[in-house]
Amino acid sequence: MSLKIYLVGILSLILLSSCAVSQKVKYDGLILNLSEIKTKNIDLALLDHREAVIDGSRKPDFVGYMMSGAGINWPMGTLSKNNLMDDLSYDIVNSLNKYDVKVTQVTTKWQDDEQTVKSKLLNLNGDIKIFFVFDQLHTNGYGIQFLYYKMNMFIYSKSGELLKQKTIEGKEKLGGNIAFGPGSYKTYMPKSMSKLFEEIFNDKEILKIINKENT
Repeated sequence: MSLKIYLVGILSLILLSSCAVSQKVKYDGLILNLSEIKTKNIDLALLDHREAVIDGSRKPDFVGYMMSGAGINWPMGTLSKNNLMDDLSYDIVNSLNKYDVKVTQVTTKWQDDEQTVKSKLLNLNGDIKIFFVFDQLHTNGYGIQFLYYKMNMFIYSKSGELLKQKTIEGKEKLGGNIAFGPGSYKTYMPKSMSKLFEEIFNDKEILKIINKENT
């Protein structure tokens, strides 16, 4: 092994180890481009049923892992120290408010039963009701970072009729590299979350339903 390769390896281990411990990522204050949404009265609920939160191994502020040079997955949390669902709910509500959309939010906890949250949502008076149930949502990686997500999205009419149910899942490469670590992850991780929810809400089929076109 050449001295150059050896030094790069040592530097990578130091960078990954230093980045891995007790890191926080800012997911509150994200601004989403939701300008195509025309319905002015929406009810919203986000429910955290991620396995790692349900089984107690991770706290509700959990946003992902950063793997150290020793191969240890260190958990990361929200910079705000809020539950991740609270930060994301705030982001969606605040972004819609900027387009004069009134949003009534159902506050949830991970212990809540899905049916209970659904009942609360359907008892509200919004013209469209949107319900997300999260099975997976976190980042992870050694150097190169990925976003993993799986959620069920339910859209209901004012009267409570289910207009659309969609499972949204995937794995997205975000940034970083093996040699020099994750890089500016505190920038690209929040951007990836904004992009994910913009794509969900601006999907043509979803947008048509939310805007009550031919429903």
